Amino acid sequence: MKISIVLEGYLKYKYPSNILELNYSKPVTIYKILEDAKISSADVFFIKVGDLIVKEDYLLTKSNEVKLFPIIGGG
Repeated sequence: MKISIVLEGYLKYKYPSNILELNYSKPVTIYKILEDAKISSADVFFIKVGDLIVKEDYLLTKSNEVKLFPIIGGG
């Protein structure tokens, strides 16, 4: 299954590519995807899969697009 990771906000500039694609042969958690893509979970405020906002322990069982949104800093 193919997982597309779309980076939003300043994450687009912090990581080498704003769209990453990873392939897995079995179901995988968001946590494992972040680890494999070398994206720090501390940078991610919320995660969307389709219209759902999910946590890092969410299990993906089919090809999907995962959107990562950054923490919005204020001052």
